[in-house]
Amino acid sequence: MDAIKTGTVAVSDITQLHNKTGRFSFLRPLAPGLLLAASDIVVIQLCLICATLIRAALSPWYPIGIGPAVYLGLHAAVFSLSFAFCFASLYPGYGKTSIERLRLRILAIFAAFGAMLVFDYLAQAGQWSRGILLIAAFLVSIAIPLWDSIARRLMTRAGIWGTPVIVFGPAALRQPIIASLRQHNELGWRPVAEGERALLGAPALPNVGLAIVIADGKNPISGLDHLPYPKVVMVPAVAEMQSLWVQVRDMGTHLGLEMQRNLLVPANRLFKRCFDIVFSVAAILLSLPVVVPVTIAVKLLSPGPLFFTQERHGLDGSTFRIIKFRTMQTDAEERLKAHLAANPQARDEWERFRKLARDPRIIPVFGTLMRRLSIDELPQFINVLRGEMSVVGPRPLPDYHWRPSGDPDADLRMKVRPGITGLVQVSGRSTLPVSEQLRLDSYYVRNWSLWMDLYILARTVSEVLTGKGAW
Repeated sequence: MDAIKTGTVAVSDITQLHNKTGRFSFLRPLAPGLLLAASDIVVIQLCLICATLIRAALSPWYPIGIGPAVYLGLHAAVFSLSFAFCFASLYPGYGKTSIERLRLRILAIFAAFGAMLVFDYLAQAGQWSRGILLIAAFLVSIAIPLWDSIARRLMTRAGIWGTPVIVFGPAALRQPIIASLRQHNELGWRPVAEGERALLGAPALPNVGLAIVIADGKNPISGLDHLPYPKVVMVPAVAEMQSLWVQVRDMGTHLGLEMQRNLLVPANRLFKRCFDIVFSVAAILLSLPVVVPVTIAVKLLSPGPLFFTQERHGLDGSTFRIIKFRTMQTDAEERLKAHLAANPQARDEWERFRKLARDPRIIPVFGTLMRRLSIDELPQFINVLRGEMSVVGPRPLPDYHWRPSGDPDADLRMKVRPGITGLVQVSGRSTLPVSEQLRLDSYYVRNWSLWMDLYILARTVSEVLTGKGAW
């Protein structure tokens, strides 16, 4: 094996860690899966208890008799969910993105609860409460994906999440892969060693079960069959390529990759548009208690227009005027020019992010609060109803973002409606350089699916409540 170097964890550290665990060391690789399975059972049982209490509270309007047989039967039946998650390879499920884990979790939940309803109807003549099952299915579909994310973060902090991997390939190509694996530790692939290539007959590194081999795009990869690792992942030397919803196809003696271009399917576009309309109507109605006091506060604190509008680029390059609650002073542009001229550090920050952490244009306190909680974005649901925007999509950037970037993927992102929220908003928001924001938006267009939109919406709620990275 040529030039093996240690990655995030040295090989000697791995051996020492196993020695510390003594005769129980063989359990360590199983710990994450066992912990996930055990905690899932607890969460599911709690959801079932909550569903039972909710159904009992509804009994004055919808009478029902719930006896011990119903309790015991339901609590035993929901154990089937753990088996469904196991069959979906989610214990622990290393190598699966958060979006793929969400998809598999939801599908397994629907399949398991659907099977329970069918079994109860055919074999028990409706002994179980359908109301309890349906309420429990709704609660579990929210609680389990949420807990899955929390549990993986806790295990990452505890140092028990992940499996060691070795990365082979040219140094210039493997370093970005290693950096990406370190950044996306939710995948659970921890690079512990790296090398140019594996020598024929070289032994496997202790405790390493996965090898990642990077193609350089020039020389054919040989010797994959002789790698002494149970699993091998080959990474093609192709930049900016679709990575989700890709299937391997056997083309005789050749390998094919089938890519599902979800946004080119008319039915998907129609579904996304219908979802946008329903979601926006609900959001506008629910936000009325917030909109009224915000309107009054803006008028009192900064005399001038209530809304800020600006021309942005939309679907197929068309332009529209985006609507926001005004969070800046009426002389914002003059304040910005004077501030950048007098402050070189702020000018450098503006060139990189096109935003300022301490922006002199913002209405003091109230404007900052509106931005941190994204309240200023609420009027954009009107843009969604007009068909100019989507709930989830690439952010519609102003011209001063586009022009300096020399962005080669600008046309790609114009194939979809821009969104109120997107991958940028759940991946760092204002802390990301413009180049990274554009890269994430392009990734969204290439890899779009309903599951990605659901994942982004769920993460948006968390980001808005914490206010991280917003200014």
